[in-house]
This record gives sequence, structure tokens and C-alpha cells, in this order.
Amino acid sequence: MLERGVIFAAIVWITLAAGGVLFATESHAFWGSGIQVAQQRDSASRSRQPLNQSRQEQVFSDPLNALRNALGDNIELLVYGGIAGFGILMMGLAIGSASSSRNKTGAQLELLKQEKEKAENLAKLKSEFLNQVSHELRTPLAVIIGYIECITDGLYGEIEPKHQQILQVVAKQSTHLKNMIDQILIYSRLEAGKHGIRVEDVNLTRVLGDLRDTFEFLCRQKGIHFAWEMHSEAIFVRSDVTRLKEVISNLLQNAVKYTDKGSVTLRTGRLSSSSIMVEVEDSGIGISETHLASIFEPFMQVHKTSTENSRGGIGLGLSIVKKHLEQIGGKISVKSELGKGSIFRVVLPRNFERQKSRASWLFNWTKHAKHTLYPVLTSARGARSQKTTNTGRAIG
Repeated sequence: MLERGVIFAAIVWITLAAGGVLFATESHAFWGSGIQVAQQRDSASRSRQPLNQSRQEQVFSDPLNALRNALGDNIELLVYGGIAGFGILMMGLAIGSASSSRNKTGAQLELLKQEKEKAENLAKLKSEFLNQVSHELRTPLAVIIGYIECITDGLYGEIEPKHQQILQVVAKQSTHLKNMIDQILIYSRLEAGKHGIRVEDVNLTRVLGDLRDTFEFLCRQKGIHFAWEMHSEAIFVRSDVTRLKEVISNLLQNAVKYTDKGSVTLRTGRLSSSSIMVEVEDSGIGISETHLASIFEPFMQVHKTSTENSRGGIGLGLSIVKKHLEQIGGKISVKSELGKGSIFRVVLPRNFERQKSRASWLFNWTKHAKHTLYPVLTSARGARSQKTTNTGRAIG
């Protein structure tokens, strides 16, 4: 619509300018022919009245020359005026267009703001729903698992072997369901920011060593090899030990779950003076390249459509890993090839406290300055008050 208005205005102004030029030219020609007629009459009268020739020619030629010059100047003025008017019109249209675009941009920003608020509210409702449902499911499930353990331990009398096997299957599935509910609960807390961070000095080599026996046992049960490739020296970091355990344990569980033959490897190393890395490598079924970008999304299961490769779960493990690492300043990446295995690399800062926000640092500095400078200022103020009192007494 705006482009049509600009084109129409340009055509109008060009037409007006061309018409003005033509009108001025025709007027100039008309007045020129009038001048020629006047000159012929003047020559005729000059033959009749030779005595008044010089005076009449001067009187008549001066206005004609002035008219010719005025018309010549008006042609240029008319053209320049048309160009100036066209420029003013274009400027007005540009200003109007800018105002209109600003209004449209403001409306679009307001719409985007409303959509963002809606999305945030929906995410908050989702987290609250998951948290509430997880709590409601976890309580009765804990009671079921407790009674099953009491029955299998013989607290309610002896049971037959076939019943023992059935109860073991029920206990295994109940435990699996409890683990899934726990994952939903952890993820909802991480989403809502309710999972606190406790930073302390951590011997990472020892933390990983605590997991070694458990996963060596799980690998032996599946007939695969568990390789242990630790750095020659102990690695110390300042981070949240509970989150580190959950991250590495989750990655190792996935590696064992999706590996049927071959090995699972855990290795550590120093990348620089400020960061270290932990890698979990397996020779399992791998991940296709099309799914690598989405495996850290919540409720994402790459192999859920394949009955042969399906391993159960709800697809929250890697999402929880990523959330944990984001909150302690870490990063995770993956390399994988379908049918050949995967390598998950975790990069951790050596000292997480150095990555605190500037606002937190300023708050701590202000608090420290208050405790340091307040006694000094108080004592100085007291000395100044005492000096004023003594001076007043001396004057009195």
C-alpha cells in the first residue's frame, strides 16, 4: 500500500512539473510571436513617423525584454520548485512510514512479550504438576516396596519358591517405577530452581572410585568389560559432590544399559589449569546423527520406537545431566556412530566459585567492607565527638 502511494505521488509530481515546463514554453513562444508582430507594426509606423522611431523603440522593447527574461527565469524556478516539492513529499512519506513501522514493531514486541509470559506460565504449571504427581505416586509406591521386602524376608511366614520368584519380579518392577518417579521429581525441582547447590572441595578421583565397584559388578552381569582410565595424579575440584555423582552415575548407567558386548570406559584428564574432563565411552548400539542434537531434551528416547533396542525409561536421564552441569558451570558433548558406540564428554571448572555473578561478588564485598570498616568509622566518630565535648568544656 505504501509503495503504491509513493508511485502515485511521483507520477503526479512529474506530471505537474512537465505541464509547468510546457506551459512556460508555450507562453514564451506566444509572447515571442507577439513581440514579432509588434516589431512589424513598429517598422510600418517607423516609415510613417521617422521622427519618433528611437523613442518608441526604446519604450516598447524594454518591457518585452523584461518579460522574456522573467519567463526564462520562471521556467527554471518552476522546475526547481517541482523537484523541491517532490523531495518534501518523499520525506513526508518516509517519516510516515517510519512512524508506522515503529508502531508495528511495538505491537509485535508486545505480542512476543505476552507469548513469552504464557510460555513461562505453562512451564511453571508443568513443573508444579510433575512435582505434585511425583510426590503423590512416590508415597504409596514406597509402602508397596516395603511390604514386598517384608514378605520376601519371611517376616509374615514362610513362602514357597515360586511365590518368592513372583515377588522378586514385582519388587524389581516396583524399584524401576520408583526410579522413574524419582527422575521426574529431580527434573521438576531442577526446572523450578529448587535444587540447591552446595560447593565444597572435592577429590574427584575418590568420588569416581566409589562408583567403580558398583559398575564393575553391573558390567560383569552383562558380560562386558569395565575399563578404568584415571589420571596418574588425584584431581581436585571445587563443586557440588552430589551433583557430580549423579551426573557420572547417570552416564555410566546409560552406557551399561545400551551396551550388550564390548566395553564401557571411564576416563579423566586435565584440559587446562582451569578445567578438567570426564569421559564415558561405550561400544553399544550408538546414536544416529539425526538424533544427536535432541538427545538432551526432556522425555526424549532415541530407541523407543525400536522393540529390539528399547531399554525402558522415560527419557529424562540426559536432561537431568545437562541441567546439573549447567547449574555448576559444566558442559557436556557427545560423539556417536550408530552401531559403534558413543563418547560423552563432561567438562568441569576447577573452581566453580570463580564463576559467580558480579552481583553476588559485589554483595559479598559490601558485606565484608561493612564488617571491616564499621568499627573503624565508629571509633573515629567517637573520637571526634569526644574532642568536640572537650573543646566545649574548655570554652565554657
